[in-house]
Amino acid sequence: MKDETLFYCYQCPSSGYYKINGYKYFCGEDFRTEKRYREYLDCGFNMVQARGENSYKGEGWEGSNCQRVFIEALKAGCDKILVTDGRFDHWIRDERDLVGEGKLFVNETELDKAVAECIAPYCNQKGFYGIQLFDEPIYDQFPAYGQIMRSIKRLLPNVYVQANLLPMTALESLLQPQKTCAQDVAADKMATETISRTEIYKKYVEDFQTITGADNIHFDEYPFRREYIISGNTLPNYQLVARICQEKGLEFRAVLQSFANIWNGTEHNRRMTESDMYWQTNFAMGFGVRDYSFYTYMAKPDFDNKNGAMVELDGAAFINLDGSQTALYGYTKRIIAEMKQFLPIMKQYAYCSSHIVTETGKTHEDYDWTKFAYENEPCSFAVSVDKGVALVTKQTNAFGALYMFENIGNVRDELFDGIPPMKLCAELPSGEKAFYFRGETVEASADENGVYSFDLKVGDAIFVEIKSAK
Repeated sequence: MKDETLFYCYQCPSSGYYKINGYKYFCGEDFRTEKRYREYLDCGFNMVQARGENSYKGEGWEGSNCQRVFIEALKAGCDKILVTDGRFDHWIRDERDLVGEGKLFVNETELDKAVAECIAPYCNQKGFYGIQLFDEPIYDQFPAYGQIMRSIKRLLPNVYVQANLLPMTALESLLQPQKTCAQDVAADKMATETISRTEIYKKYVEDFQTITGADNIHFDEYPFRREYIISGNTLPNYQLVARICQEKGLEFRAVLQSFANIWNGTEHNRRMTESDMYWQTNFAMGFGVRDYSFYTYMAKPDFDNKNGAMVELDGAAFINLDGSQTALYGYTKRIIAEMKQFLPIMKQYAYCSSHIVTETGKTHEDYDWTKFAYENEPCSFAVSVDKGVALVTKQTNAFGALYMFENIGNVRDELFDGIPPMKLCAELPSGEKAFYFRGETVEASADENGVYSFDLKVGDAIFVEIKSAK
């Protein structure tokens, strides 16, 4: 596996065109320039996507949008460019199974020839780093997905392949094989009614890995919903994938939320706060995530569907469509720098378990965003909180353990109700200890009873490394 942790965004610097209700507008600037890519890199990102309007579709390399991304991103100093090839997306979406009698390709040799022709214009370009395959495949697309993925790996063994799966929030029908026979549909409906969403998703993820041979699991799960609701699927989604990665020796990659959650412009528009970004990034690190992407960098350019980031909202993404930076850009830049400082420590460990701690008189089932937990492993030492709910994760290696203690409460309580930080107390195991907060090593000492106490605002986390603890 690669050594460097990747940070990158969807909706990278755009052409400056956007649509509202089917009408196309130009905001006055094409953002695909050296200056704008430098701004992107300056936030802490180290890989650029050539996706959407910048994907390559075989139109001829010279003068293509994809080539422009390479030229300008390279001038800005980016040596990692991830290409989406529209032809691969088409094959996965429309063909489902590519190889065999009566299929698009008679055998793998023919498939490899076609894939080689597709990637030839860009795979040897300076800065080429990888290929991004069809986003969020449904279950029935796995065979074609795996065939293309394996073909790419045969041709380019060391290339980075991004395969982003559906999250647990997806429609259950998309996470399972599609039935065509009426009898099979009825039987499938009956079976689904007796199987939990978690079990359906577990099979979706495990079968993807088995069918494709992927060496990682990558998904997008966005916790922060309109009206300051936290998704009940985020915790079990991370727990389940972390467990699968731990059992199968896979790398864990995730897409984090950076867009404002909107619902047809009729309800509260949920912007991302600084606490939200700490909440997500600490949460992801606690589960051992290795690569971090964000949706989305620029405000979404198509407003026919108003469920995503919008231009008229300040802070709807890192960059508004007029090119101005939002507050989100500023504090995420600082957070990524803190993460890069701490990740060399975290990456020495592998995920082991997670535990939920609640205030006295409550359980994890009393909170909408923790009640569907996939697992709640007993903690080997006493941990308590004076209010709200906290997440404890454990990662281990041959020499010790790395614990994360995070306040995973709802930022609404601090913003609107003025609730003070949580006090978390832990009787930590014996061993040589180091404490980390926002990337820095910090001092901490136990009281006369051997109890360590930490004041944590929503989204804050303290990481504790204990050598010799198992």
